[in-house]
Amino acid sequence: MNAIESEEKVAAAATPLVGEPAPAVAPSEDPAPVSSATLNRAVRESQLEVNVGIHRLLGILVTGGVLYTGYFAREVILPILLAAFFSLLLSPLMKRLSSRWLPRWIAALLLIAVSMATLAGIGNILYSPAAEWVGRAPQVVRSVTPKLKSLMRPINEASKVGESISAITADPAKATQRVVVQAPDRPSLLATTPRLLASALAVVLLTYFFLIYGDSLLRRTLMLRATWQQKRLTVDIVRSIQNDISRYFLTVCSTSLALGAATTILLWALGVDTPLLWGALAALLNLTPYVGPIAMAAMLSLVGLSQFPTLGAAFLPAAGYLGLHLLESQLATPLALGSTINLNPLGIILWLMIWGWMWGILGLLLAVPMLVCFKVICSRVEGLHHWAVMLEK
Repeated sequence: MNAIESEEKVAAAATPLVGEPAPAVAPSEDPAPVSSATLNRAVRESQLEVNVGIHRLLGILVTGGVLYTGYFAREVILPILLAAFFSLLLSPLMKRLSSRWLPRWIAALLLIAVSMATLAGIGNILYSPAAEWVGRAPQVVRSVTPKLKSLMRPINEASKVGESISAITADPAKATQRVVVQAPDRPSLLATTPRLLASALAVVLLTYFFLIYGDSLLRRTLMLRATWQQKRLTVDIVRSIQNDISRYFLTVCSTSLALGAATTILLWALGVDTPLLWGALAALLNLTPYVGPIAMAAMLSLVGLSQFPTLGAAFLPAAGYLGLHLLESQLATPLALGSTINLNPLGIILWLMIWGWMWGILGLLLAVPMLVCFKVICSRVEGLHHWAVMLEK
């Protein structure tokens, strides 16, 4: 009996009375299970991050591979690029000639013959004054050296003061060290002439075949594209590159010729010897932004120092050329090109540094056309629009 009564008392104590609140149940220490949708979203985000990292790594590797290949295979790549750009420059004339019942091979041959005859005529006119200036180069250097020394006297004095201070504070044990710099061997003219002739012939032949088979190559490229949208995008990119490059070349060549003519007239009025030669160099160097005008101003400064007795008259040809160049670069060329080819000056300078280091003078001449092509491709291809925005002003 006592055991039964004790069990009844325990049950009564465990059962809550009517009107009394139920005892609070301690919460479970295990967290709520994560839903499948949240887990799938987290997996997708992690996969996207991994894909973005892989794409960036592949982009870096592809860029490094292109630069490596371009540096070591420049003798093969440069003729192809030159021929491609020459064919783009001549493509509007090619279309007009071939549309008038003229066979494409005759039209291409006619264009190349006229172009080569024009270049040969210009070279024949400029050969005599250029050879004269090359022969006078040692005399010009001797006449310019005293004037340059007078201009550099303050800098030389400052450098002498710095050298004396460094000599006082230098360690005597290290003062006896000498550094001998050996000039690298230069290739001879006889060794480089056949390679230059072979490269020039390759450019001419490739330009001829690009003009003839360019449209056929485009059609065969379109056959490899899978969908209609991809074919339309390819045609859009190719046509945009053709139009923009042709417009850029024609505009820059026209403004460069105008600048060369104005420079010739200015130098003739100032009494500079062989003004036609310097006008032609001004037109040629104007094809390379920033670098070409700086080099031209430096050459005109040396010519003025060698020909005029006073410093004011000596620097007048360079100052007049820079004024004409500012009018051309800030007024004439932007009005002619408009907003279709709107490039960032910082991007142009960096691009010139890269390709000038890799390919020299030809790299400087081809840098801006390649940058125009790169911008056109980036503006048309999905995922590369941010590069096109960065290249704009």
